Amino acid sequence: MNIKIVCNDNSKIQARIIKHKLVENGFKIVQTEPDFVFVIGGDGTFLRALRELNYSHCPIYVCINSGTLGYLQDISCAQVEKLITFLKENATKLDNKNTNKMALAKITYYYNDGSVKVDNAINELQLSGKKYHKMQFYLSDCIDFKQKVVSSGIILSTPYGSTAYNKSLGGPVFCQGVNAICSTLIAPIQNSKTEDYILNSLIGNKFSVEILSDTNDVDVIIDGQDIQIDLNNICRIEVEIDKKCIYKLNMNNKSYSRNLLEKMLKSNP
Repeated sequence: MNIKIVCNDNSKIQARIIKHKLVENGFKIVQTEPDFVFVIGGDGTFLRALRELNYSHCPIYVCINSGTLGYLQDISCAQVEKLITFLKENATKLDNKNTNKMALAKITYYYNDGSVKVDNAINELQLSGKKYHKMQFYLSDCIDFKQKVVSSGIILSTPYGSTAYNKSLGGPVFCQGVNAICSTLIAPIQNSKTEDYILNSLIGNKFSVEILSDTNDVDVIIDGQDIQIDLNNICRIEVEIDKKCIYKLNMNNKSYSRNLLEKMLKSNP
């Protein structure tokens, strides 16, 4: 079995130890076409690994937590020996009980000239004014709801991303398996002249953002990473749950929701 190892700077020692144990047990360490991707670090390391691998669904991601909570990193460094034994015995016969299917967000950029660009996210898309200056945009659910918003930006998150920046902004946390996107505004301004009521958080199947501000003053951040994309001549940006997904090893037979609950309770004794 071919294994690629990805780690953050703080986990290089653990990565070397794990690499040595894998080689000792007959696994091959590769950089391309892996069967498994070992991600050693915190949730941020996992997010960076996904983007580097273009959210590929082919390898199974093995998430080893060497950080703090690690909502997505559900295997501890102390379980590495158990993990290696598990893979030696089960790698060729993994089923739905041993893997978590994680749906991605599909981000579609529509331009006025008819061109389209598509990207993905596992956590969220963030649109914000540079240096968090205010920006104006229309927010729509692509059905019958549309409101004009003035705020420092907007977060469009998946169920996995609902525990991240969305949660810190007061947005709802919702469970894996909910086929929906949550939109949460960053510091919205109430328009007292028109008395429009700004809805801070909404959950729906799809959202569309039409930027009214100068697009040169808008930052695009996907899964915590700045994205360089041309927003000139942009018509709208749509976000929805994609059919594309990734697969993550679930050695401990825990759902994401159960792991989330246990770690949230642990962080708030």
